[in-house]
Amino acid sequence: VRIPIPALTEDRRKEMVKLTKKYGEESKVAVRKHRRDANEMLDGLEKDGDVSGDEADRAKKKVEEMVAEGTKQVDTVIAHKEKDILEV
Repeated sequence: VRIPIPALTEDRRKEMVKLTKKYGEESKVAVRKHRRDANEMLDGLEKDGDVSGDEADRAKKKVEEMVAEGTKQVDTVIAHKEKDILEV
């Protein structure tokens, strides 16, 4: 079975780029939410005395590095997809 699919119009391509950016932003928000959860967990562990203050600070730095890397990857994917979508 063959289904003919017409080529995308410029307006439809722009709509798809907007959707891509929207989903990318939602991904970044999810990454930030996990950062908050991780920091809250580290604060709880530090408060309970399970980890020292220095260890908690190192872990928070590591969390920040991972969040920065994650948002960078999301931005890279968004830029690549935008380029693919707009390519005729």
